[in-house]
Amino acid sequence: MEVQEDGDHFISSQLGGLASTQMALRAAIELKVFSIIADAGPDAHISAAEIISKIPTKDPSSAACTLERVLRVLGANSILSISRKPLGNNGEHGRQEWTYGLTKKSRCLVIRSGTTDELANFTTSFILFATEREMLESQYMIKDAVLDPGSSPFYKSYGLNFYDYMGEKPRLRQVFDEFMEVCAKLQFKDVFKLYGGFKDLKELMDVGGGTGTILAKITSTYPHVRGLNFDLPHVIDAAPKLPGVKHVAGDMFKSIPNAQTILLKCILHNWDDEHCKKLLRNCWEALPRHGKVIIVEMVISEELGNNLEAKDVIMEDFFMMLLMTGGKERTLAEFKDLGKAVGFTKMEIFPMPHWSVHVIEFHK
Repeated sequence: MEVQEDGDHFISSQLGGLASTQMALRAAIELKVFSIIADAGPDAHISAAEIISKIPTKDPSSAACTLERVLRVLGANSILSISRKPLGNNGEHGRQEWTYGLTKKSRCLVIRSGTTDELANFTTSFILFATEREMLESQYMIKDAVLDPGSSPFYKSYGLNFYDYMGEKPRLRQVFDEFMEVCAKLQFKDVFKLYGGFKDLKELMDVGGGTGTILAKITSTYPHVRGLNFDLPHVIDAAPKLPGVKHVAGDMFKSIPNAQTILLKCILHNWDDEHCKKLLRNCWEALPRHGKVIIVEMVISEELGNNLEAKDVIMEDFFMMLLMTGGKERTLAEFKDLGKAVGFTKMEIFPMPHWSVHVIEFHK
């Protein structure tokens, strides 16, 4: 019989409160709590009442009492630091109040108007997307997806795949697009800096390239590269004119126009192995002899750990399971199997230092 140690009884409240901590964090972001604390000065600690004074509310006293509970939860999870100071100017009757400051975790949640802190934008947009009502509702169906596989928890919740559903929900689409835009910028920062495979290209087709933002960045850096942005007709219809980029409409699972080099950035993780093989086979057929596919994806390590990088890609994989039927992050061995299955003869790997991102080349 396992002997309980002192403190074991606290584990239940920690585990039971995980979802509540996440929602407290969302509320603090929406109320701009972290920016209010940051605006108070370097290393500032301010009270709930002082924070509420910067937030329009119908009843400041009651609002401060409610916010205090939220701030305590964030403090207990090291998202905020907590200290005590005398209440009022003279420490009325020796009473004190709690004050709250930023920690390493919350400093990356500070967004100031007129600035472009990409890490803060990424962190807040990810938290807001992850705590959208549809994301939370879908998680009630995880058990059902285990007992009755065949569709994602999101599909079981709403009867539509994720992208079709977003077509009917413009607000969710906006939240998702904002998250994906800042995510792509951060992930590609290392790729642009450290991967040298674009400079010798003559032509590059970005399959599933969206509105062509990333491709335009490549062609502006390497003007000699002819850029082709390939996506579904409704995506191309909304794409702006971009220098060095030609937009082409089509369906990547039907056929892909011929191109000397193909870019697949964060595409394969949306699909199961069979869809990936079909897409890669279409790429293989579109390439000339000695052509290549450049894949940019997160990669799961063969040896899972609990370090921050491992947790990051594991959570990304969890959301793929949640939203996409068959979608998943993959190990390098799984990528190699996909390429080999459709006829690619060589795989080259270029790991990036952040986000578990790898550039993978499949050579024909």
